[in-house]
Amino acid sequence: MKKNGLYRKLLDTAVAPVVLLGLIIMGFCYFRFTNTIYEETRNNMRDTAETVMLTYDAAYPGDYTLVKSAGETYDLYKGERNITTEYSIVDNFAGATSTEISLLYLDVRIHTTFVSDSGTRLAGISTNSETSDLVLNKGQEVFYKNITILNDSYLVLYVPVRNSDDSVVGMIEIAKKQHSLRMSVLKAVWPILLLVLLGVLLAAFTAYRSTKNITDDIKVLQQFLNKVASGSLSVDLDRRLVKRNDEIGDISKSSLAMQKSIRGFIGTDPLTGLNNRRYVMEALEKIRERASSTGEPFSLSIGDIDFFKKVNDTYGHNAGDEVLKAVAGILKESMVGKGFAARWGGEEFIMVFDRYSSLQAKTVLEETLDRIRAAVVQTEGFDIKVTMTFGVSDGSMASIEEIVNDADEKLYYGKQNGRNRIIIDLPEEAKTPEAQA
Repeated sequence: MKKNGLYRKLLDTAVAPVVLLGLIIMGFCYFRFTNTIYEETRNNMRDTAETVMLTYDAAYPGDYTLVKSAGETYDLYKGERNITTEYSIVDNFAGATSTEISLLYLDVRIHTTFVSDSGTRLAGISTNSETSDLVLNKGQEVFYKNITILNDSYLVLYVPVRNSDDSVVGMIEIAKKQHSLRMSVLKAVWPILLLVLLGVLLAAFTAYRSTKNITDDIKVLQQFLNKVASGSLSVDLDRRLVKRNDEIGDISKSSLAMQKSIRGFIGTDPLTGLNNRRYVMEALEKIRERASSTGEPFSLSIGDIDFFKKVNDTYGHNAGDEVLKAVAGILKESMVGKGFAARWGGEEFIMVFDRYSSLQAKTVLEETLDRIRAAVVQTEGFDIKVTMTFGVSDGSMASIEEIVNDADEKLYYGKQNGRNRIIIDLPEEAKTPEAQA
């Protein structure tokens, strides 16, 4: 009985303070971690909003304007493009970031991923007057932690949308369900609760032996919990964080997924580091417009690595990737100050020569082809050498499609007639009926 009395006394004197401390730390961690998650989420939402705006600017250059259409309706234009029903940007970002996204002109939703039970987008709905005043009139970012939309509770961020004259003409609305954040906080707090309970049990078991051991255990636990509460889990993204199986791991994965999506939007081929097809088409249109107004020439070449399939079949796809990167590096260096090189697809590359005639482009390509012929790609224990075939087209044709098709036709002719060469002119018998016409 005496032993039991001492045990109870030790529990009263050692465990009770630990429990109290544990509750205090739990509450402290819960609110600190909640605030950290909310702030991190707000930052991610802000990054998403800014990326959405940049994507709109890249996809549809120009200012936002409201243009009256037939009847009493109005259409939203971005530059010269009617984007009233162009929902792809908000849909893509909403899917990638697990949020709901809306583009508002003034205080009215034009593009939105919010849909009713019947599947209708909730466009045409206005924000409240307080939000409109803060965002539209004062140009402020507005963040709400608890907004009910379609019977769900959301965190909602409003970011001003500005035209080129810096006037606020609308806003981007990013909404994230509270439920997902609450689950993240619960996932974070639950392991902490287990640790506190473990600390309590350990203190109860060892209290009669050494109070110092209990104190040391509490100190270690407190230091650990303070690190968690201070937000040390929200560090720069790296592989260690991605491998975590807690809420921070989930946030890290979401952040990497969003990063990946932008890269895709900004137009870079991930393997070679060159521009991709989307970038080429946008850049070509600008170069063509400039050439049309100034009379300066431009030209285009499509190049294909000869017998690339044989490289993959003989040495493996990893070796093929190394060949692609080596060729890309040579093309990129060769085009410095002359235009740009891009990956067109597969083993095909495209070179756009700004202010270069097709004859001048051919001269550059001859030097480039010599470098490619001389290059040795050392990989997988093999020394690999390749050649390329190029088709060159003058930029004076009526459309970009014709220019690209002409270069592609010359490339095909070069591939069918020996490869390892540059084709700038087709013989009459090789021209298609369309080209002859």
